[in-house]
Amino acid sequence: LFEVDPDYTVLAFASIMKKKITMPAHLMYDGQEDNLFEHFSAVAQRLGVYTAMDYADILEFLVKRWNVAGLTGLSGEGRRAQDYLCSLGPRFRKLVERAQGSGKQLPVVPFSWIYGRKVQL
Repeated sequence: LFEVDPDYTVLAFASIMKKKITMPAHLMYDGQEDNLFEHFSAVAQRLGVYTAMDYADILEFLVKRWNVAGLTGLSGEGRRAQDYLCSLGPRFRKLVERAQGSGKQLPVVPFSWIYGRKVQL
């Protein structure tokens, strides 16, 4: 698509990223905990199952693979979308590093599907 219509495609890609990609698991609910996905996600991140850095890696891979930085002939809006996409991975990494360096201790919460066992987020 980037070869057929780079301007439209870069705008579409930027639009998707601005709207945020919602993980299907975001809708998990155990009938008890309203923040179940946030808790599950925090544990997965702490254990290294899928981290915010993985997300940044994937985003940067796609931007590089699709040669977003090298697109030419874009409209003004397309160039702004290009700049946004090319800066998104590094900006996201900085936010993650800042959050990791905060030293904030996360709470211990019970998970219903493991019989109420409490887990450090």
